[in-house]
Amino acid sequence: MFSVVYHPNAREEATALPIKIRVKFDRFIGKLEHDARLLREPDTKPLGDGLFEIRTMGTDIARGIWVYHKGNTIIMLRVFIKKSQKTPAKEINLAKSRLAEVLNEISKP
Repeated sequence: MFSVVYHPNAREEATALPIKIRVKFDRFIGKLEHDARLLREPDTKPLGDGLFEIRTMGTDIARGIWVYHKGNTIIMLRVFIKKSQKTPAKEINLAKSRLAEVLNEISKP
């Protein structure tokens, strides 16, 4: 079992998803919590630098960018809706920036 922890902004982004998309997204989060290692494409995809993307399918595509952390913890860094298959570089860069924030907070005494 894994525990999914949200960056505060990612929590707000997930909450703001339209209800139909959010239901699908929450279902995928449940799968991540059960055992993220069992998910494969097209549900998840490695983005490089330790980042992964969870992908819901449908007319609008919700994406969540996440990273494994210590133990069985997953940190959800960014949640957004997109229409194209390719993840925009700005979304990946934002996730990396949020990861740096989280790691900085964790390392404080």
